[in-house]
Amino acid sequence: MIPVALPSAGFFILLTAGFFAGILLLGWALVLGVSGGARRTVRKYWKTSTVLCLALLAPFSFYAWFQAMMWQLERDIRREEAAHHVTLQAPTMVGGVVMPAGTRLKVQDKGQLDTYLEAAFPQAVAILGVQATSVRRYLATEYDKEYNIVARRPRTVILRGAGEQDVQGWRCDATQDIEFEVAPDGAMKMLTQCVLAAGNQAAGLTLGHGAVVRGSGGTVYTDGSRDPDRWRIDVNDDTAVRLLRMFLSRPTVYLDDARRLLRVTGAELACPMQFGVMTYAAGTQVKTARLGSGTERGPYPGVLVFSPWHGQSAARAGAEDVPEGMSVMQTLQGEVLEVVKNDAVGVFRFDTFIIDGKEPETPARARCP
Repeated sequence: MIPVALPSAGFFILLTAGFFAGILLLGWALVLGVSGGARRTVRKYWKTSTVLCLALLAPFSFYAWFQAMMWQLERDIRREEAAHHVTLQAPTMVGGVVMPAGTRLKVQDKGQLDTYLEAAFPQAVAILGVQATSVRRYLATEYDKEYNIVARRPRTVILRGAGEQDVQGWRCDATQDIEFEVAPDGAMKMLTQCVLAAGNQAAGLTLGHGAVVRGSGGTVYTDGSRDPDRWRIDVNDDTAVRLLRMFLSRPTVYLDDARRLLRVTGAELACPMQFGVMTYAAGTQVKTARLGSGTERGPYPGVLVFSPWHGQSAARAGAEDVPEGMSVMQTLQGEVLEVVKNDAVGVFRFDTFIIDGKEPETPARARCP
């Protein structure tokens, strides 16, 4: 934390006094300008008038000096800000991209176009396979041993364009952010996020508009093992999607590089369901899990984990109901393997914070078909 000295109370009192002194001086000047009697009075009592004028001029001078200083500061800030905004007068290669005349750039360092943070094009420009009309970049800064800036390199590029566009096999809504992780030279490393347009297919799912796909290098576990998940999709359809023979509300789906299903998290049943000897209510939390650890983990997608929620319970034929706080582990064929506590399978319920007496809104469950 950097300490900042705040102005004293006396500063604000003097500034306020100067403001009102200026109003009195202005009023006095107007009266003298229109009233001959006032002018005669001033000439008659010129000593008193002079002392009073000087008494008002002292605080007003401070106020006027302060306002002049602030005006100069604002002018310098506007000039500095303008120096970071450039409009190209001719087609120019910037950061490995030929940008047309009329491109508006916001640069990090004055006079260095390659440090641009934002760019807006007069017509679409091909960048990382996207016909982009605007770009935002986040730069990494390299320093030498004396902490002098050596170079600035792009690490994240966010593009927007028109309509729907194909990006690495996904049909993306280009009017929303399409985000890439890039190498220091600007070459693409991976697509990290885009909002999908309607009609994408993956793992037997037809994904509606609004689903969000995120690229990944794989989920890393505490034991050092890594899943081969290449894509994570947050499904946001208003109607439940059918997956693993269930109707699920807004699941998060993980796919490998061939877009085969690896695992499912963050889902809930959109419809009541009987699965094997178990009967679950709508709203039951659902995810997949692999048994074992490290190289001993079972195959994908593993087993299903059902967790009763919102005070509900799961009915089990010939046995006691499974209450909230417990989870049922079943094979994909419906065989019950075990009933365990939620935290044993990574199912947690977090505290809710209420601000100004308003509870946070719970996302609406997708419709049961």
